[in-house]
Amino acid sequence: MAGSALAQTAVDGALRDPSGKPVVSAKVVLHRAEGNIAQQTASDTAGKFHFPAVESGAYTLKTDAPGFYPNNYDFVLRARQPMSLTVELQPKQAVQQTVQVKAGYMTVDPEKTGSSYTFTQQDLEKLPDPLIDTTNDLVNNLMPGASDSHDNFLAVRGTEFSLHEFINGVSFLDNTQPQFSPGISPQIFETVDLMTGGFTPEYGNRFAGVLDITTRSGADLGGHGDIDLRGATVDTYDLNADYGGQRGRLGYYFFVDGFTSGRFLDPPEPHELFDFGKGSRATIQLDWRAGTKDTIKLLLMGGGDNFQQPNISDDQEVGRDAQRHLRQQTAILTWLHTFSPETLLSTSLYERTGSDRVLPTTDPITPFSTASRSPLTLGIKSDLSHYWHGNFFKAGVDLVRLRENESFFFDSRGDPDVFPSFSGGLLGGQASAYIQDHFSPVRNLTVDLGLRYDYFDLVDTAVQTSPRVGLAYHFPRTNSVLHAAYNRYFSPPPIEYSLLASFIGNNAVDPDQRVGNVRAYTQNYFEVGWAQELRPRVSLELNAYLHTGHNSFENHEISISRIFVPINFHTARSEGAELVLNMRQLERLGISGRLQYALAKTYFYGPITGGFAGDEPLEPGERIVPAFDQTHTGTAQIFYHNHWRGFWAGSALRYGSGTIIEGGARLPQHFTSDLVTGINVWNAEPRRLDLEFDVTNVSNSIYQIAKESDEIPIQYAPSRTVGGSLKFHF
Repeated sequence: MAGSALAQTAVDGALRDPSGKPVVSAKVVLHRAEGNIAQQTASDTAGKFHFPAVESGAYTLKTDAPGFYPNNYDFVLRARQPMSLTVELQPKQAVQQTVQVKAGYMTVDPEKTGSSYTFTQQDLEKLPDPLIDTTNDLVNNLMPGASDSHDNFLAVRGTEFSLHEFINGVSFLDNTQPQFSPGISPQIFETVDLMTGGFTPEYGNRFAGVLDITTRSGADLGGHGDIDLRGATVDTYDLNADYGGQRGRLGYYFFVDGFTSGRFLDPPEPHELFDFGKGSRATIQLDWRAGTKDTIKLLLMGGGDNFQQPNISDDQEVGRDAQRHLRQQTAILTWLHTFSPETLLSTSLYERTGSDRVLPTTDPITPFSTASRSPLTLGIKSDLSHYWHGNFFKAGVDLVRLRENESFFFDSRGDPDVFPSFSGGLLGGQASAYIQDHFSPVRNLTVDLGLRYDYFDLVDTAVQTSPRVGLAYHFPRTNSVLHAAYNRYFSPPPIEYSLLASFIGNNAVDPDQRVGNVRAYTQNYFEVGWAQELRPRVSLELNAYLHTGHNSFENHEISISRIFVPINFHTARSEGAELVLNMRQLERLGISGRLQYALAKTYFYGPITGGFAGDEPLEPGERIVPAFDQTHTGTAQIFYHNHWRGFWAGSALRYGSGTIIEGGARLPQHFTSDLVTGINVWNAEPRRLDLEFDVTNVSNSIYQIAKESDEIPIQYAPSRTVGGSLKFHF
């Protein structure tokens, strides 16, 4: 249980013989993917078993009962998602009879009431480095419907305020996209659940592109680690290392990373001009098991980026040299107390500090802009879980103190745009509470039911109570799952430059642009989906969604300052459908793959109701299509693995039908492909050396990504890169 401090997830189940009778007094052992025993128990007189406080990840359930053949069942457990299993054991036959008992595998989750896709550390390690270099890369390739927007933002299901992190059960308001945050590395993930819809009341604040992350524990590494050196064209270099182990009751994990790129942000020209960046990140996690009932976990993360703000040709000629420096530090201290096998309490103290400095150009001609942010988050979150007669009850509170300091100055130097200077700070906070139940009222039907309350106060005060319900019905005969959900959502205003946006919204030079403070976004969300096992380890999922809301968000740049502030539209409507074909590695063929397609449409309706309105006002009821809207998006990955020296090869493909210029035509469609291959060059277990070779954007398709408005230039996609990596495991 050393790594389970933040899971609050339970596994229960029943053992049956072919006639449906319970199998009693069977030994039931839960193994981690690494082979370590996580927990063990015995089935009771009803054939049932229960494992409390199980960490998310890949597991094998092994059962052994007198008179029955041993059974193995593989599955992946999602963070904070209880699971119930029914395992059928085969009785031993007469000596002359031969019975083949195959290991089972959970291809589709019969209790999943929303749309999400879980990847373990083992899954991520099998992917090429360019696909998992950053959380943006991870989401862009593996989350259905995710598409590039302007200025390195990502849009998911009708909003570009996505990539919201839920780290070890703790949620932060900060936007993790590269304009605002140095981010964290996917290499520290033990599991990541890419969530797009159907959220239980435990989840709050943001509801598009949520990353539910559990971080790695040294208790699982057993004194092993990695050193990874990557290099590619366009000045792309990365050196990182991690190590973890356990000494007595203490598990420890360390990660450090340093990197550079000659194409740090999407440039406004087909070729990079003044676009170099560098950064570093580090993580420490300590797990302490204080007896059989208490576990303490401390997670420390820090990082920083220094990067240039890319130029257009005219600005490059006159020497424009604006830059940006980002810093962020996070700490989460969690205590898990086990009252009984059925009742758990988890309490977390957390904080995050950061800084954002937009450094002005030193040339005397182009517009001059400087800005800064200094945010602080302090919070305490406590969750109580109780398992009772098949019901998994959970309730919690989350209290947050926020501090936001911001400054801004802009000199147009002849440009017609004029903006008032600003410097100020505010103290605010958020209080949230929820209660939920995960249960099965009848056979094969799973229900997630609950209620959430949110109170947010910073620039303005907003309050909402949000009911949520999700249903999943499992058809055992065909191994199909039909699920549906209704969620009421409350999203506080974006924290990044919300004070500045509200200041401009109340003090704009043009009275028509005085639309008031940035407001909270409220939504009604509907989703329905079907998951189908086509064959073992091959699944097909189809999801459709519709959400409508008031005061929807979008990022809007102030002139060419590279400072992005939030804006509210009166109402929004987004609808779409997504298809995912997932083929986990077939041992006989050595082939694995994943295909994703998304159809989406988003509309915003006027008037503008808060924040920085800019010079493009909307009449009441006037409809626009936001700049991130892309009708068709598709990604695919296919890989081949061979036992000879661990050889593998594959390709990653991406397609987009083109985003729209607000008030104009769509940009051209695009298609790109990556090629990758790898091999083990030396192996002396536990030490080995792996080589990987990558070519991204093979056809060198430098397509146009997006254009926010008439005055903002188009951003262009990355050019072809050729590179590789050496990874030493020890």
